[in-house]
Amino acid sequence: MAETTVIKAELRDVKGSAAARRLRRAGIIPAVVCVKDGDSISIQLNQHDFNMMLTHHQGDSMIADLDISGKKTLKVLLSEVQRDSVTGQTEHADFLEVAMDQKMHVKVPIELVGEPTGIQQGGVLEHGLRELEIEVLPGDMVESIEADISELNIGDSLLVSDIPIRDTLTILTDAELSIASVAQPRAEEEEEEEETEAAEGAEPEVIGEEKAEEEGGKENG
Repeated sequence: MAETTVIKAELRDVKGSAAARRLRRAGIIPAVVCVKDGDSISIQLNQHDFNMMLTHHQGDSMIADLDISGKKTLKVLLSEVQRDSVTGQTEHADFLEVAMDQKMHVKVPIELVGEPTGIQQGGVLEHGLRELEIEVLPGDMVESIEADISELNIGDSLLVSDIPIRDTLTILTDAELSIASVAQPRAEEEEEEEETEAAEGAEPEVIGEEKAEEEGGKENG
């Protein structure tokens, strides 16, 4: 059984954007927990410890034990991590209290596995969909879903429906969406496009006009 992740937090009394900025400057991340009764709890996390914890997980979504001030522990889903668009620093975190016997909807990253056969043929790998929405019980939560792309040749695509999954998971994402595909080399694509454009741009031969010109030449002669 996987080791349970424990996140330590303190209750947060101060609120508002100005207070949040002061906390971040002090190395503290403001966060919110939505509890099962519909209420919310304002908390704060040690920025360094929280970021170090995230480095050991493949995605932001995870099930953890949230220890609040050493007095209360909640089983939670880390549902969202907000980061600064420039620096990448964590600015806020959202948690959702979960019931172990109730299924939840979460998004998990897709991990591509293997090297496509088409790459060895000169093809170009195109990574489309990067996460899947799944329905799962908290105890069966996964951090990522593997997608084996090793059998893809040039022109092939791997769809959501092609991924084998555990019986404990239900994929909610559209089954026909493409996760990855192998395209032909760019040079060949451009050459084909140029040939198509040249063919479309060529003026069609007008037989009637050509025949009229020939008859007119004969009369003048």
